[in-house]
Amino acid sequence: MGVKDLTAPVTMASEFDRIPDDLAAKRLGRKIHYFAEIDSTNTHARRLAEQGAPEGEVVVAETQTEGRGRLGRRWVSPPRANLYFSIILRPQMPPVDVPQITLMAAVALVETIRSVVQVPATIKWPNDILVKGKKLAGILTELSLSGERVEFVLLGIGLNVNFSPVMMPPDLRARATSILDWTKKEVSRAHVLRRLIQDLDRCYGELEDHGFGVLAPRWEAYFGLRGVRVR
Repeated sequence: MGVKDLTAPVTMASEFDRIPDDLAAKRLGRKIHYFAEIDSTNTHARRLAEQGAPEGEVVVAETQTEGRGRLGRRWVSPPRANLYFSIILRPQMPPVDVPQITLMAAVALVETIRSVVQVPATIKWPNDILVKGKKLAGILTELSLSGERVEFVLLGIGLNVNFSPVMMPPDLRARATSILDWTKKEVSRAHVLRRLIQDLDRCYGELEDHGFGVLAPRWEAYFGLRGVRVR
C-alpha cells in the first residue's frame, strides 16, 4: 500500500489520494506529498531530497505562487485546473548524461497525452510539449551533485489540463493550449497524473536499464520541429 502525505484540504486530496494505492509503478509515486498551495513543487522537492527523501517521492500542488520554467521564466499556475508536480530521482548515471532525463520525460509525456486523450502532442527540443505549435506542457530538471556523483535530480512537470482560454492571461492565449482546448470537455486530472507517473516510471526504467538508445527512436518520432527553421 502506498504512503500518502495529505497536507491539503480534503476537497483536493479526494481527487488524488488513491493514486499511490492504484499505481502499477516500480520506482515512482509510492509516496505523494499534496499541497493546496506551494511556492514551487521543485523547491519543496529539493528540500525533501536534501533531507534524504528516497527516489520516487512526488510533490504535487493545486497552485504554485512561484512556479517557474526553463531559464527562470514564470509558469502560470491557476488552482484546480492543471497538473504541477515534481519527482525526486536518484539516477545511477554520470552528470554528463543527466540531460537525457529531460528527453525521457518528454517521451513519457507525449505517450501519456496521446494514449489518454488522443491529442496530437509533439516534442519541441529541449523541454516543451506542443500541440499545433502551442505549448501544452513544460519540463524543468534540476541537478544536485556531490563531487562528481549525481546526488539527485528534480524532475518538474507542468501540464495544462482543464485550462480554458478564458482563464489564460491575454499574452498566453496565442501561444499556450490545454487538453480541454482540444477535447472540449474536462478531463480527470487524477487519471492523467496516474497514467503519467506510470509512463514516467516505465521510460525511466528503460533509461536506467538500457540507456537512452532504446528511447531515441521514439523521441525522434515525436519530435515536431524536424525540417523547421528555428532561432
